[in-house]
Amino acid sequence: MSPIDNLAPNAKRIWSYAIDDLVISVLFIAIFFDQLTQLTTPESATMFVKTNYWILALLKVIYHTLFTWQNGKTLGKQLMKIKAVNITDGTLLTLPMAFVRALIRILDESFFYIGFLPAFFSPTRQTLHDRISRSVVVNA
Repeated sequence: MSPIDNLAPNAKRIWSYAIDDLVISVLFIAIFFDQLTQLTTPESATMFVKTNYWILALLKVIYHTLFTWQNGKTLGKQLMKIKAVNITDGTLLTLPMAFVRALIRILDESFFYIGFLPAFFSPTRQTLHDRISRSVVVNA
């Protein structure tokens, strides 16, 4: 059976994304809790975001790369019973494929989620990061 025969619905992918962002946000807050509690003005909050954006992006890349590489599933995908696999043979992504997928995903987010739009119009439901990493998201 081809991976394309078992594509995950976009609704499951959206829920998975939300869960993963929540997990990463909690981790980020835990790491920077002391600093966050000391923010008292909008200016200090803006400076904090500017200073620590790259740490948040790095956390996301590490999280998505490692979990996708290990078993095709982040926590969100696990809960939604979906996984990312190689489009050609349905195997797990290699470490470089998982890294590229995670990196492009961050770029997609940074540019108003534009790279996510193709999933709604593509018969394979692939986002830009899926296409570049030669992956699809399927029901687990």
